[in-house]
Amino acid sequence: MGRSRRSIGRWCAGVMFALAVARPAWAGDPPTVSANYITDLIGNASGGVERGANWMGRLDLAIASGDRLFGIDGAHARFDMMLLHGGGFSADRTGDGQVLSNIDAPHAIRPFEAWISVPLTPRLRAKAGLVDLNSEFDQQDVGGLFLNSSFGIGPDLSQSGLDGPSIFPVTAPGMVLAYEPAGWSARLGVFDALAGDPQNLHRVLPDSFGRHGALLIGQARALIGPLVEVEAGAWLYTDPFPRIDAPGEARSAGGYVEIETRLLDDGPNRALKGWVRAGKATTGANPIGTYVGGGLTWGGDRRMAGIAVARAVLGDPAWRAGQPAAPAPYRAETAWEVTARERLARGFFLQPDMQYIVHPGWAPAVGNALVLALRLEWSWLGGH
Repeated sequence: MGRSRRSIGRWCAGVMFALAVARPAWAGDPPTVSANYITDLIGNASGGVERGANWMGRLDLAIASGDRLFGIDGAHARFDMMLLHGGGFSADRTGDGQVLSNIDAPHAIRPFEAWISVPLTPRLRAKAGLVDLNSEFDQQDVGGLFLNSSFGIGPDLSQSGLDGPSIFPVTAPGMVLAYEPAGWSARLGVFDALAGDPQNLHRVLPDSFGRHGALLIGQARALIGPLVEVEAGAWLYTDPFPRIDAPGEARSAGGYVEIETRLLDDGPNRALKGWVRAGKATTGANPIGTYVGGGLTWGGDRRMAGIAVARAVLGDPAWRAGQPAAPAPYRAETAWEVTARERLARGFFLQPDMQYIVHPGWAPAVGNALVLALRLEWSWLGGH
């Protein structure tokens, strides 16, 4: 724990020093500080592992430089310190594998992001540091309304690697190159294959960068006419992992495609949007081989409602080996979600939510779960 605190302290001090050194170059564009707190009051009404309720939350305190860091137009930095509490609902209550709340994680206080972004040309930028992979890749913009983790990043990618890729709740050192002309974009990323330390949840960084290889990921995104956007990506871990079903090693790789569309636009608060995402992963090292999800939303920034479904299918090796639920697990876990979000005041949102999980954790011994939740979100943005 002492090493973890020293590591966090070094990150904080380093970022604050960099921003302080750059202060003379801000030229009227000062840094901003922000706070964001999301809390879920969530209960399992039936089925699952056991009935009961949890209170969980995520607090982010962040500082971001202006857009003239070190006097370079378009260069900026961000540092985000995160506090998590009350996690474990999916593991303890419902037993679902996709994780039905996107803030559900073990208690921790750690940096979430700490990076610098610099333009190399008017259309090419580079970002390096502790980077949330999901902020650059596999973004389901329409799905951002929903609580289930699969509607933020597909489980075919999010559950890969030794401890997941560089996403919530633990990020890893990495670098992203993004080429962003009008109408389309292309991105390449290189991340440490091990995010944090699975044996020490409070450790910020792995023991040594690249010890377990790297995660390589690429993505292209394009507008097709004024209403449709298509995204496709592929990823690969450079080092093999132990096989699920037999001795030996297997490669971990995969790809995904997503389509988002605006089906109806009748003003700023009356838009009907839809999306669908599909992903495949190699099954020798990854339990989830296929994922398909998507849904519809209606409304705008002030008020929005939606319905969505996520289906994660085990690969043959995981199914034959009886993992993660022995014996003879179901082949698919399916999550249905209905939700509505209301802005009550500036920076304050209320969101009731209902989810029905079919075959939680792919386990025959666990009944289908009905989960009710109420999410509250508060955000504040300031400067000095």
